[in-house]
Amino acid sequence: MSARDIVITAVILFSLGLGFFIIHSIMSTTVDSMISVGEINESEDVVTALEGIDKITAKFDYLILGVFIALILGIIITSWFIAGNPIYVFIYFIVIIMAVVISAILANVWEEVSQASVFGTTITQFAITNNILMHLPIYIAVIGFIGVIVMFAKPRE
Repeated sequence: MSARDIVITAVILFSLGLGFFIIHSIMSTTVDSMISVGEINESEDVVTALEGIDKITAKFDYLILGVFIALILGIIITSWFIAGNPIYVFIYFIVIIMAVVISAILANVWEEVSQASVFGTTITQFAITNNILMHLPIYIAVIGFIGVIVMFAKPRE
């Protein structure tokens, strides 16, 4: 059912965003503390490898954007291939409303977690993820209505 995919999209985006945010914060703190140790700092190869970790975790923001676009395209494609009877539009709208409410809760949790002092300035590395998750209810509503249009407005065969 394509309506259920809207809720799953919100949960996947939140889970990956929060997970990558926490992993980035932990890894950058760990790498910084390891590089400050004299024995580790003596080896140029080790310092290069540790800096590589920072470069990889800095790309997590773009990974969330890719997952976001992939989920939107997945909902559009599955909405096209699922046969939709106009009788079920009401149920689809109810599921979209529930998804928006759930995504509002997830957006509030994201705001609380990302603004915590424990994470410092990690949020500056996650500009795209922060935008997506802070405005998650709006994005979910738009994605849901696009799914409704694609599923129920296609020509009869």
